[in-house]
Amino acid sequence: MSTDRYLRHSLIDWFSQEDVKSSSFAIVGCGAVGNEVAKNLALLGVGKIDLYDFDSIEIHNLTRSVLFREGDVGKSKAEVCASRIKELDPNIDVKFFVGDFWEKLSLSQAKTYDCILCCVDNFEARIKLNQICVFTKTNLINTGIDSKFCQIEVFPFREIHFLPCYECNLPSTAYERIQKRYSCGWLKKISFVEKKIPTTILTSSITGAIACSHAISFLKNKDEFKPTRTLIDSFTGRSMISDLDKNNDCVACSSVKEHISIVSSRSKIESVFGEKVSLKNGSFITSDPILVSKRCIECDPELSTHTIIFKNASKFDSTITECDKCQKESVEVIIKDSFSISEIKKNYQGYEFPCKFLRYDSGNITTIIELEDYYARG
Repeated sequence: MSTDRYLRHSLIDWFSQEDVKSSSFAIVGCGAVGNEVAKNLALLGVGKIDLYDFDSIEIHNLTRSVLFREGDVGKSKAEVCASRIKELDPNIDVKFFVGDFWEKLSLSQAKTYDCILCCVDNFEARIKLNQICVFTKTNLINTGIDSKFCQIEVFPFREIHFLPCYECNLPSTAYERIQKRYSCGWLKKISFVEKKIPTTILTSSITGAIACSHAISFLKNKDEFKPTRTLIDSFTGRSMISDLDKNNDCVACSSVKEHISIVSSRSKIESVFGEKVSLKNGSFITSDPILVSKRCIECDPELSTHTIIFKNASKFDSTITECDKCQKESVEVIIKDSFSISEIKKNYQGYEFPCKFLRYDSGNITTIIELEDYYARG
């Protein structure tokens, strides 16, 4: 590493370039804020950056994305972002992953990062990333912007146990917005159009700077951390920092036990219950809702038969309720994310779990069974 490149950094008494160089970060979402975070971390000289994004660059992204050019339109955001980081500092180990981070970012990989920076623009993705960080005890920084305000939330999961998570302070309106994307049975609505929130480079640059400052601070002063939310008015410069409280009824973290054990298994049901994991009785939760079966109430009014599907519900939309035989919207589907062990062994032998992981609580231990085959399928 050339010391001349980081000469000015070496003059800062609280800044250790060696610590920064040995650090590893993940950026989930490579849009407006993600661009700023990636640019800042690159110029600071961090050692490793992994980028996750499923989206492609559109022309309107160029007014808020410092790393994108007009010739990049149509290309992968993550790939272009990685290329530009290498131009800023060839010393950085940068990798990109094109696709849904839920299908690309394993729990074992998440544990290797000093911090994951969440730069996505929807509640559902934030909730999923929060879940990963809670179970792996990985520090999380969540960001959010609109045309005027900047929000940065810090969750030092690795430094503090039993602290509030992202969902602890999430209002009910957030879940209502998520629900609008789905039918009452949690099938995606094919006609749903996501509401877009207008933003500017002003809010994204401010947010990216503060988020990176917090991320770098994880490398030292570990005793000073606590979960906080920073809200900044980009027009007036006024800001407010508030402590985040733990919600004892939080759907995400309140039932997580004192000890968390993460093990891995193949997805085959026989493997889960016989290979590395000892699950004898009780029930477990799947990371993703599973569409277990379907049946047409018109063709089979006595409901005497049903077709087993046992696939990830996210792979289906509301068109599955249309019967191929009678051409009516009369198909009843069963979607579940909680199963008893006896139910699985009795009804679904030979199938594979179509989800990221299973969660099993027993005593004071929460066991997370990461399904290795999920990432190959994703």
